Amino acid sequence: MLSQSVIENDTTGTSSINMGLEELQQLTREIQDSVMAIRAQPVKPVFQRMSRIVREVADMVGKSIRLVTEGENTEVDKTVIDKLAEPLTHMIRNAVDHGIESPEKRTAAGKDPEGTIKLTAKHRSGRILIELQDDGAGINRERVKQKAIDNDLISPDANLTDEEIDNLIFAPGFSTADKISDISGRGVGMDVVKRSIQALGGRINITSRPGQGSVFTMSLPLTLAVLDGMVVTVAGQTLVVPLTAIVETLQPEASAIHSFGASHRLISIRNSFCPLVDVGRILNFRATQANPVEGVALLVESEGGGQRALMVDAIQGQRQVVIKSLEANYTHVPGIAAATILGDGRVALILDVDAVVGASRGQALKQDVSLAAVG
Repeated sequence: MLSQSVIENDTTGTSSINMGLEELQQLTREIQDSVMAIRAQPVKPVFQRMSRIVREVADMVGKSIRLVTEGENTEVDKTVIDKLAEPLTHMIRNAVDHGIESPEKRTAAGKDPEGTIKLTAKHRSGRILIELQDDGAGINRERVKQKAIDNDLISPDANLTDEEIDNLIFAPGFSTADKISDISGRGVGMDVVKRSIQALGGRINITSRPGQGSVFTMSLPLTLAVLDGMVVTVAGQTLVVPLTAIVETLQPEASAIHSFGASHRLISIRNSFCPLVDVGRILNFRATQANPVEGVALLVESEGGGQRALMVDAIQGQRQVVIKSLEANYTHVPGIAAATILGDGRVALILDVDAVVGASRGQALKQDVSLAAVG
């Protein structure tokens, strides 16, 4: 607040107050980084707990399974670690029960009778990536699709990609278990995992290869309290775009903009073409598409892979903001992850980059929670 007031009222930009404020900002940032470092803990305790769960569940189902862990010393905020144990337990149990085949089936398929589950953690672009990989049979897509049709989750004539079929396992109440047991078949499973990960401000993706196994990838923020963001203006609204998603910013030139189809546009960046996404249009802030030359393009990378150029009207600056849950204080807003209060008291919405990128591909904006409730 102090910083914003001085910037607005100081026309010369050389006042001693300004210099003192810069020093204060630097000191408080150092204190904050130190506090965050104290809160950071390795994921080792959670990973160690999983080895016991693998042993117990494997004994119950008569399978021989080995757990391999990597990156146990990867550090993350204590709050994230505390809330990570439950969804990870669900996934481990699911991998042992559904993912890995019985020793007889593995031997018949020419595999080692002993199955392997690999749990890894690593840092990537300001987030923590946790991967759960098994060398089982992979997802039986025909069976998953049939179960989804039986449960009225999709229509019988739905034409789905392999990726869309794989993600059906995250649907509420979905289960492929034939009989109810202590481990599975109770209709409480991967939908709970997905909600838990989203409540932590994370994303979960699945890739599966029939006969070779599946990989679940979770991407989580290192902390749930603060976010480094780019404050931008879109159709008169103030938004914050997470800095970890931004690759670079561009000032589009008319010669670099190309029409594609009826309503899509591409921007040429260093001899390659990137889809241009009008954020104001996606979020229904305006009825017509804006002129890209009059705005700024933010080149972003989504969790699902691939780059998009998000078009905004102007950049106000870079700021560290405190995340406030929009869901807890209001309700879900499609395309918006959370909110924050700026130095001058205005509320700014934090953009859900993945949802906006998904909407640009033709997917409906989903009612997803993307950042946790803090404060």
